[in-house]
Amino acid sequence: MRRTYAALFGCFLMLSASWVAAADPPALPVAASTPTSFTPRSTPYLGSNLPDLGGPADALISKTEENQVGRLVLQELRSQGAILEDPEVADYIQELGMRLASQAHDEGQNFTYNVLREPIVNAFATYGGIICINSGLILTTDDEAQLASVVAHETGHVVQRHMARTIVDMSKMSLATTAAMLAGILLGAVAGGGGQAVEGALALGQATAFQQQVNYIRSHEIEADAVGIQLLSDAGYDPNEMASFFESLSRLEGLALEGIPRLLIDHPVTSERIASARERAASFPQAKMRADSPSFSFIKERVRVLTAEPEQQIDVYYQRIRDRRPLTPAERYGEALVQMEHNNAAAAVPTLRELQAQFPQLPMLYATVGQALAASGQLPEALVYLKRSNALLPRNVPVTVRYAEALMKNNQPQDAHVLLLDLFNNVDPSPAQIRLTALAASAAGDAGDAYEYMAEYDLVGGQLALANQQLELALAAPGLTGQQKAKFRARLDQVRGWLREQQASHHSG
Repeated sequence: MRRTYAALFGCFLMLSASWVAAADPPALPVAASTPTSFTPRSTPYLGSNLPDLGGPADALISKTEENQVGRLVLQELRSQGAILEDPEVADYIQELGMRLASQAHDEGQNFTYNVLREPIVNAFATYGGIICINSGLILTTDDEAQLASVVAHETGHVVQRHMARTIVDMSKMSLATTAAMLAGILLGAVAGGGGQAVEGALALGQATAFQQQVNYIRSHEIEADAVGIQLLSDAGYDPNEMASFFESLSRLEGLALEGIPRLLIDHPVTSERIASARERAASFPQAKMRADSPSFSFIKERVRVLTAEPEQQIDVYYQRIRDRRPLTPAERYGEALVQMEHNNAAAAVPTLRELQAQFPQLPMLYATVGQALAASGQLPEALVYLKRSNALLPRNVPVTVRYAEALMKNNQPQDAHVLLLDLFNNVDPSPAQIRLTALAASAAGDAGDAYEYMAEYDLVGGQLALANQQLELALAAPGLTGQQKAKFRARLDQVRGWLREQQASHHSG
């Protein structure tokens, strides 16, 4: 991940060098992948002395600018293959995140949640409401409330605009001090720091910046705790879970520096901070605790299998558990996924069918059964099963994606295109879904639509020039209807306008 964070540092450095001189940049499109957004409540709602979120932060970096940098971050992470692009995992983490973010009622803020293929126990929030949870952290949590506590804390960083406020703080420093602090960020990134590099709020500042940044980090962490505890409680989770999880991590054996979870280094925990969090949590009602979602244990095993390195011998992992005790339902699911990964999907089908019957409320199991049937060569049965599942769970992302994949495998790209287009128009798609829709359209001979979807895919990644080229190709495709031409032309005009404004912004900066 070193090259990733070095590149992110470059984005941060370019932004910090031009924040004062630059005019408000073009409003990049809110691409189809942008999730539903919400607005932060006022300070009195949070019940603490939190700072006013307007003023200097908005003057130096607007939410539009934050979104632009956030897209660059996601683009870099995707180019590194760092994001776990799996429909089931992506659907789960986004739903969990939005369950919490919706309690902030921040209608002007986007929230995008991702799982990274990174075994280090960590999580971070960055520009544009982008929150990343490392796979290692998911595997460390014992229940959904623990995971929700970390997601809520990172959501708190976004709600309080800590990235923008860090820039405000930096703008008050001398050039030498700012340069020293940025050097600290880079050193932290190269050393494998990760989250704190992209959060832009490090305790690794140099010289006179050091103590100032340490104090700033502490205040940000306390604020994120306060907001996160409020979000946890309002979403029905135990508000004590945040302090409990950080405390349990700090008790891990081997507390030499190399043994401390990265999460605790990036989010320093003191006894005072834990006590403060517990005191705040005690002020919230405890009666409406949300039961642990059955999805959590299954997603945890899915993440374990999909992110396992070859040397981990994940098949041996489940066998060793079997030697000691019977596998839990979620562990049986993980073992079935391993069989699928080892091209033995036929062996996985009976287990998955049994689990789906046992847990009929979990859509991901319907999707996995269909996926296993298709992978085992039982394509006709897979299509029947997924069609029935899609009727039962319309517009469920994993089920729809697996059904579309099966249709394409059965040389029915037109049906897959229609199915994915309905999902595209009604549910915010991930970049992977947009790309799959483009492939289905292309295979169906709908060249114009295929180019348009690829333009949307490029827009999600902030690639305006590539999106411009794709839309030009869409307009040049044969057999377009008048409606398609008008649609593609309007989008192309938008993109060209954004390109002109972007170029003007670069020149003025």
